[in-house]
Amino acid sequence: MSFDTSSAADLTLPHRQPPGTSLRRRTVWVVLLLSVFLVGVTDAIHLRHQAQAHAAAFEAELLALPKVYGQALASSMAELGAGERPGGATQVLIDKLKARPGVLSVELKTSSGAVLASGDASLRGQADVRQIDFELGPPASGGALVQVLAQEEAAQRAFMREALPALLLRDLALVMLLSLSLMLVLDRMMLRPLRRLADRADELDPLDAPQALSHAALAEQPAELARVSRSLARVQQGLWLQWQDESQRVSQLQQQLQVQSQQLLAAQQALEQKNRELGSLSRSDALTGLANRREFDEALRREFKRAQRQRGQLALAVLDLDHFKSYNERYGAAAGDLVLQRFAQLLSERFKRDTDFVARLGGEEFVALLPGFGLDVTQELLEQLREELRALALPHEGGVSGPWLTVSIGLAAYSPAHPYLSPQALMQAADEALYIAKHAGRDRISLASSSSLAERV
Repeated sequence: MSFDTSSAADLTLPHRQPPGTSLRRRTVWVVLLLSVFLVGVTDAIHLRHQAQAHAAAFEAELLALPKVYGQALASSMAELGAGERPGGATQVLIDKLKARPGVLSVELKTSSGAVLASGDASLRGQADVRQIDFELGPPASGGALVQVLAQEEAAQRAFMREALPALLLRDLALVMLLSLSLMLVLDRMMLRPLRRLADRADELDPLDAPQALSHAALAEQPAELARVSRSLARVQQGLWLQWQDESQRVSQLQQQLQVQSQQLLAAQQALEQKNRELGSLSRSDALTGLANRREFDEALRREFKRAQRQRGQLALAVLDLDHFKSYNERYGAAAGDLVLQRFAQLLSERFKRDTDFVARLGGEEFVALLPGFGLDVTQELLEQLREELRALALPHEGGVSGPWLTVSIGLAAYSPAHPYLSPQALMQAADEALYIAKHAGRDRISLASSSSLAERV
């Protein structure tokens, strides 16, 4: 049996698929995130211990403030003459005391009422603010009281501001060093063998005869990857054998395909002929014999363009039999169909000019398209139609104007003085007029309002 090489080319699998995110890139991100996590956990533990140690040191410093600054402040106060206000060296010492980590404010009050202050003393009384008071004894003249406000949280913030830059630089170096080390290990142990295995998998071709793997090549790979290599070799051998079997069927399938293609072409030609026949039948309503919605839409577009081009008039009336659903429920669907047929006949008799067009839109809704007529003339014709419907005396116990079937009508008209932008706008205006007629009590004609027209111009 002959073998068609063109079919082989069609069934050959592509060597390469569109690339996704590589394993190397994913590994880089995993290693980087792992390094950041490890360094972050280490830093968190380190910072916690440092914060605890700093908190203990902060308590010790607060208790040592009277000893550290008491004598110096007392000496600066003793140098003042009689009646002199404290300042100068005393203020310098107070500012230095305020500059210590965690100190919020410092106030020195003398017995004479003089006050030296540094910082914000408005935080006094808050739950986390400590107040340290100590008196200055001799050689301070008359004695003085020093009040120090301190906060451990402020001391911790100052500590973090000092330690954080160096910590970040160290973290960055550790992350880079750890990531690089892990990447080198992973690349050598796993990624390089995987890349070689992926290259070999890309070279697999079911048309090529499988080649046996050498023991030396398998020995260079980790045991797990060597198993994958042997599996790929078996897959290639299976594909090659399957290809040999399938290639024998290709010519038979091509012959069958040609026969089926000819049959399909004949079926398509028959279907197109049936569709053309069905299209000619789909333009009329099966129950009333009037044009259907599809035929009406084409007539509306055609007559609207003609009225625009010739600057003529075009009236459009939408008619809806009142409470027709209850009519069907009361008298049955067969009686309802007879009423629809009788009303369609009435429309055809009333609007019988060559240019008049009547259609059934669906259900109990009909439409009349009257080229060359304006609102006044069309309204008179529709009033006559309503009278003729009453004259038929079709019984309807659920009607709105006596026990007879009635109709509600919405009317809109195109003219150069009152133009519409599109056939859809004209149809919408007539529908809105019909809506108004129904909600105004039915059994009446409603004209499209001027405000509705203004929205469409």
